[in-house]
Amino acid sequence: MLEKIKNEFETIEDVHVEIKPAMGDSRLTPPTKLKNNWFSRPFRMFVEMYGVPSYTDFDPTNLVAISYTFLFGMMFGDIGQGIVLSLIGYFFYKWKGMQLGAVGMRLGISSTIFGFVFGSIFGSEALFEHFMEPMFLPMESENTMTLLMAAIATGVILIIISIAFNIILNLKKKHWGDLLFSQNGIAGLVFYVSVLLLVANMLVGLNLPLGGPLYIGLLIAMPVIMIFLKEPLSYKLEGEKMFPHGFGAFFTEAFFELFEVMLTFIANTMSFLRVGGFVLSHAGMMMVVYTLAEMVAGGTAITLSYLLVVVIGNAFVMCLEGMIVGIQVLRLEFYEMFSRYYEGKGKPFISIKER
Repeated sequence: MLEKIKNEFETIEDVHVEIKPAMGDSRLTPPTKLKNNWFSRPFRMFVEMYGVPSYTDFDPTNLVAISYTFLFGMMFGDIGQGIVLSLIGYFFYKWKGMQLGAVGMRLGISSTIFGFVFGSIFGSEALFEHFMEPMFLPMESENTMTLLMAAIATGVILIIISIAFNIILNLKKKHWGDLLFSQNGIAGLVFYVSVLLLVANMLVGLNLPLGGPLYIGLLIAMPVIMIFLKEPLSYKLEGEKMFPHGFGAFFTEAFFELFEVMLTFIANTMSFLRVGGFVLSHAGMMMVVYTLAEMVAGGTAITLSYLLVVVIGNAFVMCLEGMIVGIQVLRLEFYEMFSRYYEGKGKPFISIKER
């Protein structure tokens, strides 16, 4: 393609085209054009809302597509509503060319898959039980803790993946200070994983030899000290003075930053409890719909009024909770994941034709 453009322009008199590498001129910032597969492509709109990546940065679209689809399906698991969501998405994508419609198609499929897990067809477990036994009933009291722990485990995995991406990016950019000492670098990853293993060992009773002085000192205390000393250690690696503004000013600022880092680890992890919360919320709202339908029908056989309440109730839950779940998943993507590895400071590529 480059050679074709070069040859076409050089047919013009006194025009010469010289092709250079994208980063060959430090005065220029190459624009970024995202290229993704058929599944991830519609999710570019979410990435571009935050900002496109720089030319040399990681494109998070594939990760966003997978994680967003998984989380939405888990929080909105229902076979009937998932199929309806996919059909509506397909209609708007084909009729209006809306990328949000293409996103809805994928989210609907994910919701349908999780609907089989939760045994829900338009919010009814009774309909599902005619065909097979549900794998997991969210509203059963003995399953509540399992559901919340699964939500936390999902969040932990996504946070670890985000930190790993940040480590790879800093290694690529040769930002050694951020790579080694940042809360989103190696020090932060070691601290986070070590604390999680320690907590899991105590709660689940794995009986692993964790928690000794050596474990606490090397894998928890040492990373915390490295995070605390990130700025002076980074200066040291660059051959500069460790405390250019004095130790007192550094200590005061670093102490409160370290406190914020610890709170962020806890808050980001616990934030994924909302995933389990919305699973319960969805099941609870549909239970209310069917309770109202039975009250309207007088508790007898299925009547027209019963069906009318069920249809209106399903439509209401799909519109209200579908929108809320979509926003909440986007919040998890931006605040719990993007904040760890993504800057979005790139310049989007706009073709001459688009201009």
